[in-house]
Amino acid sequence: MINEGNGSNVGSTDPSEEKLGIPQSNDQTTVSVTANLAPIKAENIEVTNPRRDIHFWLVFVALSSCSLLSAIDLAGVGTAAPTIVHSLSGNDFTWVSSAYALSSAACVPLSGNLAQIFGRRPIIQLGIIIFAAGSAISASAHTMVILIVGRALQGVGGGIIQALNAIIIADLVPLRERGLFTGITGLTWTFGSAVAPFIAGGLAEKASWRWLFYLNLPLCGISLFVVTIFLRLKKPTESFREKFFKIDWLGNALIMSSACSCMLALTWGGVRFQWSSFRILVPLILGFCGLGFSLLYEFRWAIQPTIPLAVLSNRNSFIGYVVTFISGVVTITIGCKPTWFQAVQGASPVVSGLHFLPWAISISPFAIVQGLIVAKTGRYRLVNLSGWVIMLLGVGLLISLKTNTSIGLLVLYQLIMGAGGGLLYSASFAVLAPLSVSLNAPAVALLVFLRLFSQAWGVALGGTILQNALQEDLPRSLLTQYSDGAQIAYSIVPTIPGMAQPLKSEVQTAFVRGFRVLWIAIEIFCAVGILSIFVMKDIPLRKTVDKRWGLNREEKKVSDSTNER
Repeated sequence: MINEGNGSNVGSTDPSEEKLGIPQSNDQTTVSVTANLAPIKAENIEVTNPRRDIHFWLVFVALSSCSLLSAIDLAGVGTAAPTIVHSLSGNDFTWVSSAYALSSAACVPLSGNLAQIFGRRPIIQLGIIIFAAGSAISASAHTMVILIVGRALQGVGGGIIQALNAIIIADLVPLRERGLFTGITGLTWTFGSAVAPFIAGGLAEKASWRWLFYLNLPLCGISLFVVTIFLRLKKPTESFREKFFKIDWLGNALIMSSACSCMLALTWGGVRFQWSSFRILVPLILGFCGLGFSLLYEFRWAIQPTIPLAVLSNRNSFIGYVVTFISGVVTITIGCKPTWFQAVQGASPVVSGLHFLPWAISISPFAIVQGLIVAKTGRYRLVNLSGWVIMLLGVGLLISLKTNTSIGLLVLYQLIMGAGGGLLYSASFAVLAPLSVSLNAPAVALLVFLRLFSQAWGVALGGTILQNALQEDLPRSLLTQYSDGAQIAYSIVPTIPGMAQPLKSEVQTAFVRGFRVLWIAIEIFCAVGILSIFVMKDIPLRKTVDKRWGLNREEKKVSDSTNER
């Protein structure tokens, strides 16, 4: 049953904190919120005004280096996509993006579970290593299958990195101030997203797209070094054997397999098989049923639940999760804009990255603005609503785009959408405001999971809509040149500049119409986002953090003392 939530549980703790593997304290107090909403005894784990010394800021350097790593890869591949698919024949290219999105989303709940059991630093180190391995495989791939395997591994590493970044920030910064710090770290993401299209476009055009993945290797080395040196956090003290048996293996297996089943259907639907085909309906139905059973298992039978009941039993948190999912679909689908520039306006990969820059650079400033507003007022509902309204306006303007639309208007439209996207960072406040700080790891992990899983849906949605629209509008003589499994939207783009008239104009017009259908679909998601805000409440934001997961200053003292000797 979902409770409405009025903020009365702010400052309470999770009843099953021992089940979640949280390091223990000595102070005892009584709280009223538990995993099954029954009052039990728990520890006083909250502390106000956490210190922000040089150690604190060094941790942010470590987190920012990881964020930069993930952003450069994610944004760069989108820009180089047409070149990559043309080089590797173009079959199943949707899986190059979807494999990353799916694997990153599927591993996030497990990441939160492992971080709660083993501590934060070893898990984020593991994520960087896996990301590096996936980058090496992707760089050396000579078939789509190998590239997809490499991208899937990159997704696992990227998902772990994103989840642990969010969890560690939640450990160190009170919720009332968190929006500002999230916006600051988001600047790193924006920088990576802004420079990546130029890097990827330049490499794809002048050298080789493989260097886009090779460049990740030294970046991974730097990130791993910075994390190892600076990220000193408290951690559980149990033996490895005790920690190993605390892992929610069955729950995570159910979540991962169900998510994969859904994405298999989304990737093939309308492209390889008709949506009415049993090859689509069966995995889609099994995936949804599996996700439902996963939650039932987590709530009823899991000894060490990856998703405790408490994180979904509050109405405000539930709505916040829904809004997070919708915003993920919207933002990732807008990310296919570089393909529009290349297909419709004949831009090169580098120039398309330049044209897409206004969207990327306008997000973080407005993310910081929303953080300042929330920190000052303690209210997030109006900020969230404003974000959706602005996004609705920006996407609505995209519907009017034509083959001859000026660059000035394109820049303006993207700035508007970026402003809306930045304000939508406030969705996390609705999720976390009613919850105890002891639920930070599972609540934040689920938040990141839904954000990434929704992006996987967005990638599939964008690819499917474009594929179906182009199959309707492109000349039959051109379509016969591509196999049924080819991703037409990406395969045709590199060939458009060399087409003769009137075929070239016909193809560009078909892309305009196809993208217009996509923008209309995004408008519907924005409208749902607006409606969801009206059943959301402003709940007082906590000014405390969980002291059991804070900075390990004792480790720093020991290290400094050793160096002095």
